[in-house]
Amino acid sequence: MTAEISMQNPEIKPRHMSMPFENIDTPYFFNDNALLSAFFSALSSTFPAGEGEFIASVRLYRDKVQSDKLKDEIRGFIGQEGHHSRQHQRANEILRDLGFDAVKLDKDLEGYIKRHVENRSDKFRLAMTVCMEHLTAILAEHLLTYPETLESLAEPVQDLLYWHAVEEIEHKSVAFDTFMSIEGDQKYLRWCQVYATLFFFHRIGWYTIKLLWWQKKMPSWKDFKGFWRFMTGKKGMFTGVQKNYFDWFKVGFHPWDHDNADLIERWKTEFYREDQDIGAQKAKAKAEAPAA
Repeated sequence: MTAEISMQNPEIKPRHMSMPFENIDTPYFFNDNALLSAFFSALSSTFPAGEGEFIASVRLYRDKVQSDKLKDEIRGFIGQEGHHSRQHQRANEILRDLGFDAVKLDKDLEGYIKRHVENRSDKFRLAMTVCMEHLTAILAEHLLTYPETLESLAEPVQDLLYWHAVEEIEHKSVAFDTFMSIEGDQKYLRWCQVYATLFFFHRIGWYTIKLLWWQKKMPSWKDFKGFWRFMTGKKGMFTGVQKNYFDWFKVGFHPWDHDNADLIERWKTEFYREDQDIGAQKAKAKAEAPAA
């Protein structure tokens, strides 16, 4: 398949952000809930190695892409994912020092990818990236639609997740368009989504348990109730994404069938922090510098 999928996608702009993770002073940074805090620590632990694989899989196809527009979007995708990886790595180091060793889990996933993913076909690797990008995109939409669900998070983690979410929305179709422009096998993507979803839930669940085990921390009944409410309540992170998740299996589905570009503007007006935008600060300083 050589035809390119043409969508009026938002600009994919890598932002060099830096959050003050050193201000996190407890491993139970989500409303003092050990289970929710371990869950989000486990999630963060997967991003450095996981997004490194996303970048690598797209690069395998970059030279085959014919569309200049898609090539530009791939550059933006790589830039954004690279920044996400670095910020989660910083967060993971702080979490390790506080008692949740997310760095150790990151290394575990990195080893798994080297042993069991990098030796698979290019098609499988990119398809897994496409499917994981769907999962992150629908979670991102949920978090930016209901940002109040994160109000009890430590502020640096809130800022990290909101920024990560908006950029996941901005580039949510890049891997998909790359795959479809070269492979054109949407049936294969539907099969891979089942595999990717099972892998995601198994990996995050297992890592959550390991973090609590290493800390010798048994969540309280209150922790379990808070976790259940967060996942399955009226604005639950699990129940709230089910419709968008299953849209994936519709014939002819495209990520921008979920038109949520308004959430990008919402982030810019409500959650963007210029004091955390290293790139914007450098550009501003350069513009204000006196001419030589």
